[in-house]
Amino acid sequence: MTDYCLSILGQRKHVFPCPNLGCKTEWPFFVVAHVANLTPQQRQEFETLIQDNETSKDPRNQRCPTCRTWCRRHDLNENCVECSVCTAKQGGRRFLYCCDCLREWKASIAGGRTCGNGGCGGTDSRRLDILASCPEKEILRRLAPVVRGCPKCGTLLEYKDACTQMCCTGCQHYFCFYCLKGANTKAELKCKPYDATCTIAPRQTTLSSTSP
Repeated sequence: MTDYCLSILGQRKHVFPCPNLGCKTEWPFFVVAHVANLTPQQRQEFETLIQDNETSKDPRNQRCPTCRTWCRRHDLNENCVECSVCTAKQGGRRFLYCCDCLREWKASIAGGRTCGNGGCGGTDSRRLDILASCPEKEILRRLAPVVRGCPKCGTLLEYKDACTQMCCTGCQHYFCFYCLKGANTKAELKCKPYDATCTIAPRQTTLSSTSP
């Protein structure tokens, strides 16, 4: 059971479906910990991985490359992030880093998308890597990637069950998990929730950077 849970966390997921074939019930973590007979240390490690997997799917969040503290940017058009923990350790001298290449910010201007480091293209490669490597699964009898980026703000969403009409947790934008066409309200979506016949969009290679 411990190996099964580790395989789930290794796929960057943060929920545990029942391991019985055909069962879609999600197990609360306290049940997982009991069945797997986790030690206190393992339980703490699992809780950290669960939190990290969930936090990493929001494009506004990124770990500091120096102290590993989660930091948050408020504008997705900006790659420059300040780590308050490292700033305090440096006696108040601001520690800025690029949320794409995860290197210290070198550009003279503390903002924008270009950090001044060689080889950094200014794109959010972390989320794009997740989209490129996530598995495909049969979603209501149709094969599609299990993770999609919101077409409006880029927040990553993982399909669990039920219908394919999604509501973004970052900006409340509605869209179809198959074709990625969106709308302001669920009622405005053209694709049917359980038997959509729209074209399945390929894996996303770019993401929107509109702030939620």
